[in-house]
Amino acid sequence: MLAGLPMYDWPEISAATDEFWTVLRDCLLRRGIEAPATLTRQVDLAALWHSKELMVGQTCGLPFATGLNRHVRLIGTPSYDIGCAPGCYYSVLIAPKGSGTALDGFSGSLAINSYGSQSGFAALVTALVAAGVDMGGVEIQVSGAHRASIEAVASGKAELAAIDAVSFRLAERHVPEIDGVEVICCTCPTPGLPLITALPSGAVDALAAATEEAIRLLEPSLRRQLLLTGFRRSKAEDYAGIERDWRLIEAVMPQDGTSILKASGVPR
Repeated sequence: MLAGLPMYDWPEISAATDEFWTVLRDCLLRRGIEAPATLTRQVDLAALWHSKELMVGQTCGLPFATGLNRHVRLIGTPSYDIGCAPGCYYSVLIAPKGSGTALDGFSGSLAINSYGSQSGFAALVTALVAAGVDMGGVEIQVSGAHRASIEAVASGKAELAAIDAVSFRLAERHVPEIDGVEVICCTCPTPGLPLITALPSGAVDALAAATEEAIRLLEPSLRRQLLLTGFRRSKAEDYAGIERDWRLIEAVMPQDGTSILKASGVPR
């Protein structure tokens, strides 16, 4: 079986992520669930999420809501120290410090981490469309990661980006370029990054209980490093709003929405 927690596995906290997995694995073993000794750090996220060997994995809400939910089972959603409701998160929209960038009438360049990202792409487009922006007049550059988007905005290579609030908190600790950006607004909260499994539905309750216990058992210093505060037993229907918003995005993007997700490695 495979286990992967790739979404916030920054190099600076990878040791803490491994410690969390050690605790979670012990909680799983006590419940009679065999678990791999180490996390897989697989570059191909879509392959990880769709693997029939996936015991525990973390994905983004956008791929989950737009098709992945038909192939996996939802365990639940971790909660993070970002001032948001349990199991939810939001994005901060950033611009170069002192630039005076505003959403109204925006027609510059965006940095996105991925077209398959709820926090870095879908939430950003939703905010721009709500502000009346014509997406046909916006340039999009794919940075590949939230921290790379921060660096692009700080350097002036991009004028705007949306950063997952958890990633932004991590960047405040670990990315010096954060001093070159400013937050101009926040997006509406949505359900956070879900934990998923390929195991049968009968295993989901034990997986959720083990995760809850592992977060409680973590040393406070590790919880602070990982920003973990708890766990919500969310349901697949909680993510329906993300799917509805995506249909609106498909209608306003110059590119075909299905092609966008396929190019991001997110099968429909």
